[in-house]
Amino acid sequence: MRSGQRHWPAALFLVACLPLLAHADEKTDTKRTISVSAQGEVKAAPDEVLLSFAVETTAVKATEATAENAKRSTAVAAAVKPLLGKQDTVSTTRYTLEPRYESVRPGEAREPRITGYVARNEVQVESHQLDKVGALIDAATTAGANRVNNLQFQLSSREQALRSAIEKAGADARAQADSAAKGLGVKLGQVMSATVSSGPIVVPRFARMALAAEARAPTPIEPGEVSVSANLQVTYEIE
Repeated sequence: MRSGQRHWPAALFLVACLPLLAHADEKTDTKRTISVSAQGEVKAAPDEVLLSFAVETTAVKATEATAENAKRSTAVAAAVKPLLGKQDTVSTTRYTLEPRYESVRPGEAREPRITGYVARNEVQVESHQLDKVGALIDAATTAGANRVNNLQFQLSSREQALRSAIEKAGADARAQADSAAKGLGVKLGQVMSATVSSGPIVVPRFARMALAAEARAPTPIEPGEVSVSANLQVTYEIE
């Protein structure tokens, strides 16, 4: 060993580093927080209706079923158009042609025989004429529609209603956080994080209706209200 060279003990080196480690721990202090979840809901009057009519025809031959269906579907579209506004639409959303089979008795080893064909045409109407929904149904069924597959009221634009729902959720979140802080004897600080998610739009729906061909009283339809909701999760710092 060279003269003058010293070896510091390992224990002494560790003791010298302890103040530095303690100082580093003081800088990584975790902030205290309060987290709350809130929901805001806004109900609004719908301004649009979605109607879907089915025209179903049966015949022994496929050509006969499709020809009769085309005739009735054209009549349905022509009957509802005078009741629609400039921005309203009529369109065909689905068309099917399927065979009908005879019933086969249990134990019979043969393929079922085709007895006829069923043609189905679905005509969809989007309209802002909410006061004419009953008249639209009556006009379509009188012209040849024999089923209402869908009747749904909705909002053409939900942005304003959603913003109002978010504002309500924010006010509720703050009220919850204030109550929690008061109960814990602490003071709320700034918002650390916030997450917004929109809930499903709840709209008035009507069950599918099979319609009789005979004359009926005018169909009464009430739109009801559309519900728009928003969920909010907020984390506040505790001072």
